[in-house]
Amino acid sequence: MRKYDIAVVGATGVVGEEMRLVLEERKFPVEKLSLFASTRSAGRVYKFKGEKITVRELKEDSFSGIDIALFSAGDEVSTRFAPLAVRQGTIVIDNCKYFRMDPNVPLVVPEVNPDDLKWHKGLIANPNCST
Repeated sequence: MRKYDIAVVGATGVVGEEMRLVLEERKFPVEKLSLFASTRSAGRVYKFKGEKITVRELKEDSFSGIDIALFSAGDEVSTRFAPLAVRQGTIVIDNCKYFRMDPNVPLVVPEVNPDDLKWHKGLIANPNCST
């Protein structure tokens, strides 16, 4: 089974922490997990699969080698960094409201419309973090 290099953007927030926990609980095939947040939160340490991972400040070059990035850091961060990540070849799944009404971005609820994933161009919107 293929494993993926995953990034969680907004890793120190409630939703970001839950993303990390769900990846581990569901045994998602993660090769490497990178955690990103604001300058203020950089340096915090979390465990994933028994290993310590240090949160790094999100920067323009943070997505090099990342296969999938899970964004939950708000509109300002998503509008700035999600397109950058996509241009670097990363698939972005975003929780902010900014991309939800964009006709070029599929708004996907996996249990409802998984076929919409087929036409994504690197960016996938999620209705909200509770979905």
